[in-house]
Amino acid sequence: MKIILGSQSLIRQRALKLLDLPFEIAHSNINEKAIRHTDPYQMAINIAEAKAKAIGEKHEGIIICGDAFMVFNGKIVEKPSSVAEAKQMIRSFSGKSYDFVTSVVVYNTKTNSLDKAAESLTIWFRELTDAEIDNYVAKYPVTTLAGGHETDGAILFSSRIEGNYNSYTAIPMNHLIPFLRKNGVKV
Repeated sequence: MKIILGSQSLIRQRALKLLDLPFEIAHSNINEKAIRHTDPYQMAINIAEAKAKAIGEKHEGIIICGDAFMVFNGKIVEKPSSVAEAKQMIRSFSGKSYDFVTSVVVYNTKTNSLDKAAESLTIWFRELTDAEIDNYVAKYPVTTLAGGHETDGAILFSSRIEGNYNSYTAIPMNHLIPFLRKNGVKV
């Protein structure tokens, strides 16, 4: 059965390549902003599930989807709409911490089974300079990244990370691998 990654995210693609499995990429084209929930974990799962089911309407296989965002000062922080907003987001994290919430959903279209999980880790940023923020946003596709940065940004900017680091791949591998095995994929 073919494996389909329902994501344009290079970070999720890189994570899935670690498993050395062939996979295809499909796009769900759902309106993620229309899916809201007061619990960030449930919201991350709901968005990933909606993506998986939308892709399952057009493709057969084992569909892997995820969602990720930050929770900062009690508010959900998603992808910035501009480079300027990305700079502001990254600057706001300077000297502070946020929770990175990520989810994974594995949908088997043949059995109609759905496995899902969400978790988070906490990242503390050191004090950042304007120059390093400017250099980062010039180098990375910040408008495609929750909070305007990804794993390289966490490595460059953090003073401490607490939790399961593989969650920062934006697809928690500690859940994905057992879900794939449950669906007969040899990993």
